[in-house]
Formats: sequence, structure tokens, C-alpha cells
Amino acid sequence: MKKPVIGITCNILPASHWTVDMGIAAPNQDFQGAASDYINLVVKAGGTPLFLPTIEDLDTAKALWEHLDGILISGGNDVDPGLYNERIDAKCGAIDLPRDRYEKAALSFALEQKMPVLGICRGIQLFNAALGGTNYQDLMDAGFKQHTILAYPRNAASHTVNIERDSLLHHILGKTRIGVNSFHHQAVKVAAPGFKIIARSDDGVAEAAQLGSQAFALAVQWHPEMMYDSDEQLEIAKAFIAACK
Repeated sequence: MKKPVIGITCNILPASHWTVDMGIAAPNQDFQGAASDYINLVVKAGGTPLFLPTIEDLDTAKALWEHLDGILISGGNDVDPGLYNERIDAKCGAIDLPRDRYEKAALSFALEQKMPVLGICRGIQLFNAALGGTNYQDLMDAGFKQHTILAYPRNAASHTVNIERDSLLHHILGKTRIGVNSFHHQAVKVAAPGFKIIARSDDGVAEAAQLGSQAFALAVQWHPEMMYDSDEQLEIAKAFIAACK
């Protein structure tokens, strides 16, 4: 049986002396890629992973998207506040304009084609900004608790989230409260039209959202791919892959 092909968006990694020192690059040579955790998640869930490089020629990019069964918008840089008509605050991290443009176009393509989409971390923020919502540029600056929790291993739950009943996530997990990891300093502020917040942390931060007009358009703020030994988190990926068949 053919396994669904899942496109995974990539980070752009600027040239660094570290890659030269490691012997894998020449000076001034950029890279694109994503963490192996994303590959492992898709494979374990029953899909075929395919990295989607940021390509400025969107006609070329579209020719690749047409071969996909689903798109996973991965974590990475902060989303450009310009997408939601705000200036960059001092607490905003590094942004990647080419990646923002590429992922916004890829998301639009997927939604037009009714293609399942899963957003992770940056993915929920890109999803929201692309659809007309706004994001917090820094949660602590906005009065929330620290949500970049590095004291725990990446596969360990560091706080809990509360899931709305009858939401897509509730149907997948059958629970209204689960433990998640946490490696972000931004989050959804005002949700875009139709992009419904379906899970929040105890301090009120948006942790998951779904687009009701699509069969499967889900985004989470935590990193299920990092929680590689959690059957619970794998269920999210399995539901995504099942929707892509």
C-alpha cells in the first residue's frame, strides 16, 4: 500500500564557521533542513517524509506541492510581525522572510486543495498570521509565564494543556488534559477568522487550534515530534497521516 507523502518545511541555516569546522560546508555556504525528529514522527505514523526546501520561484515550488498528500509546517524562526501589520519589537527573535512567504503560499495551496495540514510550534503562529490573526511577539513581555522550558528533556512533559471537548484534538486523544513539552516564546494572540483555539495552558496561552472549514487543519504549539516515546503524541501524527490517505 502506498504511504502518504508528507512535505516537511525546512529551516534556512545561514553560513557558519561551525559547518566549515565540521567539514560539511565551504565558507559562506547556506543550508536548509529540519530536525530528524520530524522524519521519525512521520515514519512512525505511517507516512513518507519529504523535505520541502524554501524556493523563491513559487511555480517551481507548486510543482513539488502537487505531489504531496499532506504538509507539515515545522518549527523554527519567529514569524515576521509584518504579516499581521505590526512592527518588530525588541523581544522578537530572528525572522526569515523567504521562509514566511514560502510557507504562507504552501499553506494557501494546501487549503485550496483540501490537503491535510499539521502545524507545529512556529507552524501554529505561521498558520494564524497567514490567515489574518496576530501573535504575541514575546509571551513574558506580555505578562505570561516562561514557556521556553529547557530544564526538561525534549521528550518530557513540562506543563499541561486543557483541550476543548468535541474539538479535533479531543476526538484524536479522547482527553481534555494532557502533558506537553514547551520550547517557544511566541504564541497566538488574536486567532484568525475560522481558526479556533481548542487548547490552552493553565496560564491561558493558546496551545492548539483548528481550521473548521477543513477536514484536517490542526496546529499545536508544543513539539509532538520531540516526544518520540509518547504513544499519546504519536496519535496526533497518526490522525494526520490517516487524513492524508
